[in-house]
Amino acid sequence: MSSVKLYARKFGSLSTVLVLCLLVLAACGSASNNTNAAASSNPNCHKVSLSQVNLGVIPAENATKVMDTTRPFADELSRQLCGVKVNLTVGTSYSATITAMSSQKVDVAWFGPFSYVLAADKYNAQAILRQLSVGGADHYQSYIITTPKTGINSLQDLKGHSFSFVDPASTSGNLIPRYTMVKNGLNPDKDVKGIFSGSHDLSLLAVINGKADAGAVASDTFAELVKQGKVKESDVKIISKSDPIPNSPIAVRKELSQSDKDAIRDAFVAIKDQKLLEPMNAGGFRPDTDSTYNNLRDVARSLNLDLTKLK
Repeated sequence: MSSVKLYARKFGSLSTVLVLCLLVLAACGSASNNTNAAASSNPNCHKVSLSQVNLGVIPAENATKVMDTTRPFADELSRQLCGVKVNLTVGTSYSATITAMSSQKVDVAWFGPFSYVLAADKYNAQAILRQLSVGGADHYQSYIITTPKTGINSLQDLKGHSFSFVDPASTSGNLIPRYTMVKNGLNPDKDVKGIFSGSHDLSLLAVINGKADAGAVASDTFAELVKQGKVKESDVKIISKSDPIPNSPIAVRKELSQSDKDAIRDAFVAIKDQKLLEPMNAGGFRPDTDSTYNNLRDVARSLNLDLTKLK
């Protein structure tokens, strides 16, 4: 009888181990099946070695809006990456997204041109793509705007007035407006009373609502808000339009493997559904390199900006 009990105890223990092993294998099989299912639904998907891809986006507009408009795109990006989860985060500021990449919390980041230059020169971000506009253009402009009631008609008239910049790391909302002022004999730190609104839409609204006499806004944001009926062109007077600025780059952490960089690049390029792209003011993507943004480095140097210290 004792030998029977001993056999039963051994058999029971062995059964428990087998059951646990089967459960683990089932869980692993389920995860594998999910990836395989995604791959089978998109046989041309692009495989990465990462178990999850962390995608960071700057808050060029209201952060909640950016999250809502980018979420469907991130889901499609996951499908293009053979089912690998894409974790989307929108920074509380431009600098927050730069810092997230520096601390490896973000693998891929959707920067503005100048915030990319900061991330590249400080934290080894590497541009692999450039966003195209809805119409297919690969550039945009910085507008300096006011309203008809301010009496401001030229850049020289800005002196002594309040001015809404966007973010210290914004291209069309800070770097280029400062450069424009300097070229026209103004000191942006002394001749205007500058504030940072945090996003392009808020900068535009600050001017329209009279919280600032003038301000900066990206041309594509301005056009989109007019198209949506949120502002009227007649509400605004554009007193300066910059030279063309290269559109926003998509950058990766430089230490990612080349195969992962290539797969991420190809996955972005493969997304052509305008229903996903247009809400983000995008028309698609094309491969690009770091050298595209060298002119912005020259602008920063002409303003005596130390890119390693600017936040």
